Amino acid sequence: MAYGKVLAVLTGDDTDQGVLAQGADMVRRVKGTLFAVYVITVDRALPVDAEVGPAAARGEGILHNAETSVQLPRGDFEAQLLQARELGPAVVFEAAERDVDAIVIGTSCPSDYGHFSLGVDVPYVLEHARCLVVLWREPPTQGRTRPGSRRSWSGRALGSSQVSDQPDGERYLTPITTGRLVT
Repeated sequence: MAYGKVLAVLTGDDTDQGVLAQGADMVRRVKGTLFAVYVITVDRALPVDAEVGPAAARGEGILHNAETSVQLPRGDFEAQLLQARELGPAVVFEAAERDVDAIVIGTSCPSDYGHFSLGVDVPYVLEHARCLVVLWREPPTQGRTRPGSRRSWSGRALGSSQVSDQPDGERYLTPITTGRLVT
C-alpha cells in the first residue's frame, strides 16, 4: 500500500536499513515524502536543549548515511535530528506535527532479564500514535531459537519440549523426556 507521508525512526542499530527501505517502499508509488528522524535522548539533569556534542555528531552521521543510502529523489526525503527526554513521545509528537500517514520504527531482538521485551519507546508509539505504525524487527541473533523450530538460529538442534496452556492463561514450555522409566 502507498502512503503520502511516512516517518522513519532511526536509532543507529541494525534495523535502520530495513526501516529506511520499508519507508521508501511505502512512499515511492505515490511520490510521497519520507521523513527520517534520529532522536537524541537528553538526561533529565540537563536542559532539553543542552549541547550534546558527541551524541549530535553520531546522529548527524546516521542521518547522513540514511540520505546516501535511501533510493528516493532528493525532494522526497527529509532528515531531522531531534532532542527530547524520551524517544516515544518525541516520535508521536513529530508524527502529529508532520501529519504523517505512517510511522516505521525498528527493534532488534531485545531482552530484559532473559525475556523478549520491546522496551518503553516502541509500546508508547504503538499506543499513542494517531496513524499506522509499522514495526520492523530483525531476526534474532545467533543462539536464539527460530519460531516453530527445534533448531536455533545457528542451526544447532535443541532439546524436545512442548507448549502447554496453564489455567491462568499463560503458556509454558515444558521439556519432554524420552526413554524407559526404570524402577
